[in-house]
Amino acid sequence: MLTDTKNKLVYYTKKFISDITKWISINHPLFVQEWEYYKEKHKECLYKTGYNPYNFGSVVCLIDRKGEDQFLFNTNTPLIRWIPFQKYPKRSFADCMFESAQHIANSGKTIDFFWSGGLDSNAALLAFNELGLEKQLHVIMGGKLESPDLFEKIVRGRMDYTWDETGSKNVTFGLAQTDKHILCSGSEGDTQFGAKGMSTTKGNTLENLFDCRENKRRYYSSHNTWGWTTNYSGDWVDVNNYMPFYMYESIEKWLCNHVIAGDMVYYILEGDERPLSMCPTPPTLEQWGDDWLKTGESPMTSVGQQMYKKCKMPLRDFTYNITKDKNLSYEIPKTLSGIRLSLDKPLNVIAITGEGHVIRDDNFNDFDWTPYIANI
Repeated sequence: MLTDTKNKLVYYTKKFISDITKWISINHPLFVQEWEYYKEKHKECLYKTGYNPYNFGSVVCLIDRKGEDQFLFNTNTPLIRWIPFQKYPKRSFADCMFESAQHIANSGKTIDFFWSGGLDSNAALLAFNELGLEKQLHVIMGGKLESPDLFEKIVRGRMDYTWDETGSKNVTFGLAQTDKHILCSGSEGDTQFGAKGMSTTKGNTLENLFDCRENKRRYYSSHNTWGWTTNYSGDWVDVNNYMPFYMYESIEKWLCNHVIAGDMVYYILEGDERPLSMCPTPPTLEQWGDDWLKTGESPMTSVGQQMYKKCKMPLRDFTYNITKDKNLSYEIPKTLSGIRLSLDKPLNVIAITGEGHVIRDDNFNDFDWTPYIANI
């Protein structure tokens, strides 16, 4: 169970930062200069995770899993404790995957699992299925299925599912019932398996992808799955129901060993034409095509897709050992699932407190934000 969550945030958005900036100017005008200083520190840390808030103005949520740095807000993520980078006892990757699935299922609750049909979410779905947990899953999908054959084989007729065929974030991001169901996704897969950035990386000149991954793992990895609830209609969520699949400690420990052994293949998800300096092969220029950041899709012939096929080999082998499907395991393309979904109007959730309060524009002024603001 979560502890020490009073007057803390577990998730916040750029819109929330903007609203708090205005709130401080009215309620704590003498703190404005210091607030701007901490906003800059927040950006500096975000840059170290491989993003570029200076070009894109994308000042997004950062939560230090070590609990040492509080840039803008008092934050907490004790349900996902920090796993130090060191060598751990050797285990099989499959055992770690199954352990994560079983740990989530041990809650006894329905699992709202966001499934895109990409490599990360496929492997997680297969882990649940292999353990016979299909009846506990509520699979949530939005838009075009990335793995339609897998849907027909193990989801349709076997698992409860909701499919927003319109592919609208305004619909899909409101389907989870996190007040009573487990919230789970594979969204942290890219962070854990060595990706630098997404759509806001261009112009970031950091080339040490190991450092990027460690900073991302520490500051940026614990809250991504909350993004699937940003059009939630309720007023409260149970923050103990937050269980991202790839943040389970056995998987993180296995990946620490994977990195130490020199087996991690890093990759860049932004077409910014910089070398993958830590790849085991000669540096390759990352190219995904002109429509990558518009549609979330890239031709299989692109340099980016060809490089991606060399990445995440543990997930690929895990998938193949279960399905014996070479195409699903080793040829599946990378898709930016969030980008391919449409946005009809702004999403309504701008923050979630440690007590589980869901913050929107219409209840923002119901709170005294002073105790939530760090360093005030």
